[in-house]
Amino acid sequence: MGRMQKRSRSRWDRSLGITIITGVVLLLVLGLVFAVAYGSRRITTSAGSLHDADEVLRSATIVRAQLALSSHMVTVDQIAGSNSAEAITVSIDEATQALTDIATGIALLDDEGFATEATKQAVADFTTTAQTLITLVENRASAATRQSNQLGEHFTTMSNQIVGVRDTLSGNVAASDQLLGQIGNVARFLVGFLVPVAVILIYRELMRRQQRQNELETRLEAERQINAAREQFIANASHELRTPLTSIMGLSMMLSENEAVHRDPSALELVSIIVGESEDLARMVEDLLTVARLDAGALHYSFESIDVAAELADIAEGARRANMKVATTAQPAIIRADRLRFRQILRNLLSNAKKYGGPNVGLHGYEDNRTYVIKVTDDGPGIPEHLQERLFERFIHQGNKVANKDSVGLGLSIVHSLALDMGGSITYRHTRGESQFTLRLPLTTDGTDSPAPPQLAGASEAALLDHARQADR
Repeated sequence: MGRMQKRSRSRWDRSLGITIITGVVLLLVLGLVFAVAYGSRRITTSAGSLHDADEVLRSATIVRAQLALSSHMVTVDQIAGSNSAEAITVSIDEATQALTDIATGIALLDDEGFATEATKQAVADFTTTAQTLITLVENRASAATRQSNQLGEHFTTMSNQIVGVRDTLSGNVAASDQLLGQIGNVARFLVGFLVPVAVILIYRELMRRQQRQNELETRLEAERQINAAREQFIANASHELRTPLTSIMGLSMMLSENEAVHRDPSALELVSIIVGESEDLARMVEDLLTVARLDAGALHYSFESIDVAAELADIAEGARRANMKVATTAQPAIIRADRLRFRQILRNLLSNAKKYGGPNVGLHGYEDNRTYVIKVTDDGPGIPEHLQERLFERFIHQGNKVANKDSVGLGLSIVHSLALDMGGSITYRHTRGESQFTLRLPLTTDGTDSPAPPQLAGASEAALLDHARQADR
């Protein structure tokens, strides 16, 4: 038992260890998947924002260059009297479009959380100065040159802010790329080490399972061979025992009917003992053979319609010949059962009452709905309560003693199995100083109209039992 518990514990520990390792590997894989997804998202976000920052810086450069050019052309026109209106208009249009691109880029950077308040203020100052300069250029004002110089100062401030944002985004991209590189190293480690280890562990576990399967199949085959040998032995032994038993029983019954034996009380007593013991031994042999067939699934039933009242009377008469005091009451009915197994059930119950019950035994039968109820009662002390739940098991023990003396301990278990196989049931209870075994078997669909004696026809269970107790007295 200790080895079995240790083996079971080791298998449990091994299974638990494999489960934990598998869970850790799965968690690592999930962590890697989420880490890759997070790093990729960071790279994508930072790269997009870096592109937006570059676009803002490029657009600001275009605004400054176009407005500086248009301011210079206004000054040249004023001094030289030339007309650069068409070129000025083109420059203003490009500067206006570039200002729109700056506003869009800053909005995108702000949505991603990369535009600081200082950056947004520098962009706002640059945009305001540029729009003022556009107005001055359109009006050919001489103050355009001075405003162009002021735009250059705001451009420098805004450029520094945007360059700072771009450097931050470049750092984010580099950090995310480094993270993905580390994740790649971990993934390569998993692929190069943990996965082979997991494959080896799983392969070893599968081999152990296959080995255990082979061991189980070997033991199962051994059990089958043992069962077959046991069945063959019991069958042979039962057959060999039946032959002399039949002779002993026949000769002892002939002696019991001999007048010379009847004239000698001691001889008659000895012959009666021989008859009783031989009947008990024959029943034990039959029980052993029945158990072997039940275990092998080779017990076959021959169902037929049985006049249960006649059978009970015949069985009770046989018990009386074995010096049992048996009172019977039976409501006539036809049951569907195997006659041989039905008699075996009742013989075992009566034998049990004879050995362990009181001197007064009752055998009572009556119909109950669609079943026929047979009660085997005695006025003995009954079975201890702690054994009643296991009463129909084989080889019941009380501590280190066999519960049923002078018996192989199979009778009641056979009764239970035969009753179930024939569609019935068997129960036990001890009430009001009386032990009761209650056997229920199904009624047949034909012959159920058999007449009942007037004193028992339609009688209730209580009335039948009262009648049985009066017969016992």
